[in-house]
Amino acid sequence: MLRLSKKTDYALMAMKHLALNGDHGAASAREIAEQYDIPAELMAKVLQRLVRRGLLASHQGTRGGYLLARPATLISVADVIQAVDGPLTVTACSS
Repeated sequence: MLRLSKKTDYALMAMKHLALNGDHGAASAREIAEQYDIPAELMAKVLQRLVRRGLLASHQGTRGGYLLARPATLISVADVIQAVDGPLTVTACSS
């Protein structure tokens, strides 16, 4: 079973939001956080991590916010998990 951290869960929600609403322009961390009832500061930290890993682009200013850095079809769930939680590792299950 794959267990995701809260930060990864929030990152996946944000990526989905941006993929579905990207036609409307950039979205702010506050806007995304309010949509999903997530603390805005935590969402901002998660989004910055995604920017550093090249999954999102950020723009400052009145029309600023976050956008996908490349088409959603080229971003995998594994990319998002690794951006937030680091490399994926496989461990043996004990019986």
